[in-house]
Amino acid sequence: MRTLSARIEFAVVVTGAFGYFILGNILTLLDPNPGPPLSDAGLRSLVVYEGVVLAALLTFLRLRNWPLQRLSMRPTPQGTLIGLGLAAAAYVAYAAALLIAAGLSSQIAAEASNMKLVAPGLGLGVIAAVSIVNPIFEEVFVCGYVVSTLQESRGFWTAVNVSIAIRLAYHLYQGPIGVLSIVPAGFIFAYWYARTGRLWPVIAAHGIFDFLGLFLGSAR
Repeated sequence: MRTLSARIEFAVVVTGAFGYFILGNILTLLDPNPGPPLSDAGLRSLVVYEGVVLAALLTFLRLRNWPLQRLSMRPTPQGTLIGLGLAAAAYVAYAAALLIAAGLSSQIAAEASNMKLVAPGLGLGVIAAVSIVNPIFEEVFVCGYVVSTLQESRGFWTAVNVSIAIRLAYHLYQGPIGVLSIVPAGFIFAYWYARTGRLWPVIAAHGIFDFLGLFLGSAR
C-alpha cells in the first residue's frame, strides 16, 4: 500500500469519501419530482455510512504513513469561538450573495423562498448526531486532506479552489441556490485552514450550520 503513488492515494481518498454522494446528486438532478432529500431515515443511514467510511479512509492514510496530526482536530474553547466567527462570516457572505442574486433575478428569489431540503419532524437526536459526524467527515477530507495535500504539491490557491469545487460537487442536490451558500462557505473554510492549519474551528463552524439548518428546516 505504501508503494501507491500520491495521485492514486488522492483519487482513492476523494472518490471513497465523496464519489457516492456525487453520483447520488447526479441521479437526484435527473429526477423531475424529487422529495426532500434529508429525511430522518436517510440521515440515520448517513451517520452510519460516514462513520464507516471515515474509519476506513483514515486507516488507509495511516497505513500510507500520511501524517494525520497535520489535521489539528483537537477541540479547544478558543477554536470553537473561532468556529462561531467562521460560521457567522460564511452566513453573512451567503446572505449578501443571495441578496444580490435575488435583486438580479426574481426567479432566484422565488426559488430561495420555496426551497425545501429538509423533511419535517426530524428527531433531535438525529440532528445532533449528524451535526457531529457529518462536519468531521466532510472537513477531514474536503478541507483537511485535500487542502494540505494539494498545498504542498500545487500551491495555495489550487488547494483552495479544488476544495471548493469538490464541496460544490457533492452538494449539487441543493440546486442553483446551493451555490450561493456552498461557494462562500467553502472558500472561507478552505482559506482559513490553508492559512492556519487548524481544522477544529472549521469543523465547529460546519457543525453550527448543520444543526441550525436541520433544526430550522425541519420545523418549517
